[in-house]
Amino acid sequence: MADSADQVPPAIDQKGNTVIWWVPAISDLSAPKAATEIGAATAFRITHSLTTDGWPLTGSQATKLDERLGLLTPLESLDTLTQTFGSGIKYVDSAGASSAAVVLKLTAPATSKSGFFVERRNVSNGVLATAAQPVRSIPATVGPQIRGPLDGNGKFTYLQQVAITGPIVEGILAV
Repeated sequence: MADSADQVPPAIDQKGNTVIWWVPAISDLSAPKAATEIGAATAFRITHSLTTDGWPLTGSQATKLDERLGLLTPLESLDTLTQTFGSGIKYVDSAGASSAAVVLKLTAPATSKSGFFVERRNVSNGVLATAAQPVRSIPATVGPQIRGPLDGNGKFTYLQQVAITGPIVEGILAV
C-alpha cells in the first residue's frame, strides 16, 4: 500500500457494546446455540454485575531464545500463549436472581462450579443473542465467592477465582 496521510481508524466503545453470559452447558464451543444454550433458562447475562476491573481476562505469549553459532544477536521464536483471569473476577453483591452473586454462588457441599463464559464484543448490549454474532467461549471453573475489600465509597463486591479449563474458542453464535 502506498503511504498516505495519517487517518484515525474508527473504534467501538466497550461500554454498551460488551455482553458476558454464564452458560452451564455448550455442545460446540465454536458455535454456541443462541436459542437453546445462550437462551436457556439456566444461562444468564452477568455483564452488569461485573465491576469495571472485574473482567481481567488477558493473554500473553512467551518467546524462546534461539542462539546460533556465529550470530552476534540471538534469535527468538514464539512459545506458549497463556490466557488468564489473573486474580479472578470481581462483581457487585446483589440478591438479584440473574446477578453474578447469585448465578455463580456455589451450592454446598460443592467447592467449585463449572460452565462457560461467553463474551460478545462490538454489538450493542441492547441486542439479543442471534445467529452469526461473533463470540468467544471460555470453558471455566469458578471457586468459592470471597467478599471483596471495603473501601468506604463503592458497592459491596465479591471476588471469585476462575480457572480456564479448556481452549478459548473464537466462534459465532448458531441458531
